[in-house]
Amino acid sequence: MCLTGIAQAAGIVADGGTATSVSTAANGYQTVAIAPATGGVSHNTYSSFNVSSAGADLNNTGINARTIVNEVTSTNPSLIQGAIAVLGPRANVILANPNGITVDGGSFVNAGHVVLSTGQVSFSDLTLSPGNIQRNVVLATSGGTITIGPGGLSGTLVNLDLVAKRLAVNGPVTNDFTSSAGGVRATIGSSTTAWDTGFSPSDNGHDWLIGTTTPGSTASGLAVDITAAGGLTGGRVQLIVTDQGAGVRNLGKLYASAGDVVVSGTGDITTVDGSIRAEHDVAITTPGTVSLQGGQMTAANSVTVKAGTITLSDDATGPSTLAAAAGSVGLTATGDISNTGSVVQAGGVAADGTATGGNVTLTAGGSITNRSTHDNLGIVFAANGDAQLAAQGDIVNDNARILSNQGATLAAQGDVLNIIDHTGGTNGGQPVAYSHQGGSFLFLTHTTSGFDVDYGSVTEPSQLAYIASTAGPVTISGHNVTNSGGIIQSNGGDITIHADDAFTNAAVFSGQASYSRGCWIFCHASASSTVQPYGGTIQSGSNIAITAGSVARNIGGNVFAQGDIDVTAPVTYAQGVTGYSAISQQRGFKAFFGSTWAQIIAADVGGGFAANGAVYLTGDAIIDGGSISALKGVSATGTITTVRAPSRTPVQIGQHLGLTTWIGY
Repeated sequence: MCLTGIAQAAGIVADGGTATSVSTAANGYQTVAIAPATGGVSHNTYSSFNVSSAGADLNNTGINARTIVNEVTSTNPSLIQGAIAVLGPRANVILANPNGITVDGGSFVNAGHVVLSTGQVSFSDLTLSPGNIQRNVVLATSGGTITIGPGGLSGTLVNLDLVAKRLAVNGPVTNDFTSSAGGVRATIGSSTTAWDTGFSPSDNGHDWLIGTTTPGSTASGLAVDITAAGGLTGGRVQLIVTDQGAGVRNLGKLYASAGDVVVSGTGDITTVDGSIRAEHDVAITTPGTVSLQGGQMTAANSVTVKAGTITLSDDATGPSTLAAAAGSVGLTATGDISNTGSVVQAGGVAADGTATGGNVTLTAGGSITNRSTHDNLGIVFAANGDAQLAAQGDIVNDNARILSNQGATLAAQGDVLNIIDHTGGTNGGQPVAYSHQGGSFLFLTHTTSGFDVDYGSVTEPSQLAYIASTAGPVTISGHNVTNSGGIIQSNGGDITIHADDAFTNAAVFSGQASYSRGCWIFCHASASSTVQPYGGTIQSGSNIAITAGSVARNIGGNVFAQGDIDVTAPVTYAQGVTGYSAISQQRGFKAFFGSTWAQIIAADVGGGFAANGAVYLTGDAIIDGGSISALKGVSATGTITTVRAPSRTPVQIGQHLGLTTWIGY
């Protein structure tokens, strides 16, 4: 409070170094008689430049400067709490104070371009003709912070530039002039910027920034810190961080009302419960990490992110959303891309079924992970284009969705896993039998026998993993390709799967089955089963082609094509998995005399290849409780061996329990 009071009392005070004078009205309103212009620039120096809520004028009447430079030469920072108005002809305004600038309720009136800077001022004169020069402005920035207070900064400007070593935004920064070429630009870090003062203050067709050079300084921590109450709003919004390794944290709002949002740097760029929104494109670039946590990154056209690592995650506020309405989404990382409980989407579908938008493309030098949380699905969705995922590492779709209304392509140098989370059961899902005898009475022995099966549980049964397309093909390639508890589906196109090593399609079984029978005068039996399979489905409205370098397995799952199925592998397994159903009888003749009757039925589940066309097998095939069938016939270049046909049988205590064991995928 004391510092604010001192700053307000000091007001605007000329230092005598330039032909600048200041007058103050009784209400505190100040008027600056600016210095004459040289080459279109009025240069004014001050020992103090603070503006109270009463406001201040820069009187350009009779001076007719295109650019008014206000330079603080002392060690005093500036506090702007009111309106700074240009009297007379409109002008560009530069306020430079290396000691720092705080704006809390400040605004600019009748100004074209405005630059707030913590840089040192110098000039570069250009001779346009004999006796006619243009004085360009150069700002060398190596320190100082621009701070935006809760009262914010506003104006209707051709463009607003913030140039400082650091930027702290605790209130709204708003440029109300709607232009895709102008808006709000922040150049943060060490830099030298040059400004072309030859342009008219009303020229919104040219950028008056000639160029930016950087010394390559290294800095840690945050170069830009935007709180939840802060934000940058303009026709176009740019955040450019010049220091190597310096980061950006956005808890507030970046909004481009007519053009692009562009954020570039070399450090981490983080949005937590904030938003980045553009009426055209969003482009984020850094070799560091781009993270979106409970935040929104949306564009009316396209979203492009290029980074070392890209992470999206949900939080207590809900999922993150990265979406492009009419264009495409492109995420490129030299490392990993991770989407957890959040949405990556290109395009949308209107109520009348009309789809818009382009492709969703994820390209990773590391791995790609798409994962759901308990509360939110992880979704990658192309509403009117293709979903294209390419990784030098693995592609993992865990309880999540990769969807497209056109085609879907997943290509990994590592493994491709379409999986659901599962907690393992007792004894790995193998039946555990027991039998023991109790005491005897009247020559009758109390005997108890039975068995228990525990397949564990599916963690999120409502969140099966999907890789699916509506109209186009689904193409998947990797070192190993595993669909465990998931669904791979194409309604109108082919499904093509290539595994350099092994291909596995497996249903995930959960639940428990038990049978118990005790006898002592009367016999009492009980049976129960909650065993059920999840996923392990590959289904095409056209053809399915599977290629595996070592083995192709279908374990308890189902592979179905409206057209043909072509499997090329040294050996193909069609394996059923033991499922259990329970029958209990509590009434009837035996029950009348005190006995109850129950039974467990064990039956092979899944493991089937089925086609409405033909099934072609290149290599050998082994049927082990599964099946291979086709309306137009099954053919193989090798041998088809039936180890065990699918069976259904009551379980007898003491017999070998179980048919084919689920192997734990």
